[in-house]
Amino acid sequence: MKLSSKQIAIMAAGAVVVIVVFGLILTNLQNQGGPGMTFTINIWGTDPRGALEPAITSYKAAHPLGIVDYTQINPKNYENQLLEALASGNGPDLFYIGNRELPKQKSRIVPPRVAGLPEFSVNRFREFFPTAAEQDFISDGEVYAVPLFMDTMVLLYNRDLFDQAGVVSPPTTWNEFLRAVEKIRIVSPQGQIARAAASIGGTEKTVDAGVDFLHLLMLQNGVAMVNADRSGATFASSDASDRNSGNAAFSFYLQFANAGSPYYTWNEGQPNSIDAFASGKVAMIMNYHSALSIIKGKSAFLNVGVAPVPQTSEGATVAYPRYYGLAVSKQSKNQYWAWDFAWYVATSGANAGFYAAETGAPPALRELIAANLNDPDYGIFVRQALTARTWYEAHDTKINGIFNNAIESVLYGRANIDSALRGAQDQVSQLMGERQ
Repeated sequence: MKLSSKQIAIMAAGAVVVIVVFGLILTNLQNQGGPGMTFTINIWGTDPRGALEPAITSYKAAHPLGIVDYTQINPKNYENQLLEALASGNGPDLFYIGNRELPKQKSRIVPPRVAGLPEFSVNRFREFFPTAAEQDFISDGEVYAVPLFMDTMVLLYNRDLFDQAGVVSPPTTWNEFLRAVEKIRIVSPQGQIARAAASIGGTEKTVDAGVDFLHLLMLQNGVAMVNADRSGATFASSDASDRNSGNAAFSFYLQFANAGSPYYTWNEGQPNSIDAFASGKVAMIMNYHSALSIIKGKSAFLNVGVAPVPQTSEGATVAYPRYYGLAVSKQSKNQYWAWDFAWYVATSGANAGFYAAETGAPPALRELIAANLNDPDYGIFVRQALTARTWYEAHDTKINGIFNNAIESVLYGRANIDSALRGAQDQVSQLMGERQ
């Protein structure tokens, strides 16, 4: 039968449609790692490869045509190296992201829904991880990263110095903390600190994680750090007499470095707080689980106690976290697989458990939190993970510098507490405006 030109045109058009549809299906299978498809996932992080090795091995066993490669980057150079690589189009598929970094990294990350994994939803995320992870890694109804662990700030104290001062147990409230400071500190009539009770009140030159601690105090006070639409900062109260204000928290922090305060116990002439604690020169510091290995490396036989961070006498319990997660680059040609692997690492009890065992970092997975509530090493940290809260930081590095400068300006008499905090608020608001 001879085909008419119209029939030929219809058949040709149909063939084109079939080819296009097949091409779309093939592309989708490639993107989603369909059966028999090859893929490569390049991961950048700061941990030794061993932290992810079991997950990589088991994942490759289930996907024999896939390649999963991990590159360890020095933490000191990690952020700059990552940003340079992403800017040049040569970045990894999957990378570590700090819990305060999403606002400045968001434009470089693809959510799992967009990558073809709508089942990795906000509701699923909440089933696996604590509220703090939701605050940090979920934005505009999309998941942008999954946590690898969750460290929280605790009270580290020298048991021997406590015994010498007659302090029976670590303080649980800030009022108890003040009484402990009075008992432990030794200050000469000339104002020289012979024994520091706590490393609090200084800049980060002398107080490691000092700005984090100030933020914790503000959150415990119930301070709204930013407004609802994230267009401006609100932590500097217009009412300086409000004991629940950001100003009150700032004043509380600074009093320990004020020579005229009855709780004076620190100044900018002191050594770095971790060094001071390791050498027995200060009885208490506020820091993270990650600081313990540093301290023990400096002083293996120091009699260190770990206690939950003290709380206000009123209000809800609030802890403060610091941790890393995994995020997938928008540039990745294997977004589906990269997200599939990230979810596999973070939500598998076996993988998350091995990561915790290998790195020593407290777990973020609810399953492991429940299993470690009474653990002598992890118990305090995992319990605090459940009450940890954070706030929206438009640019964490710059905000850290802004608060550090505010502390310094008061300590050196360039500003009073109210004006220094208002100045910090204005600068943070400007950063937030740049993110709009």
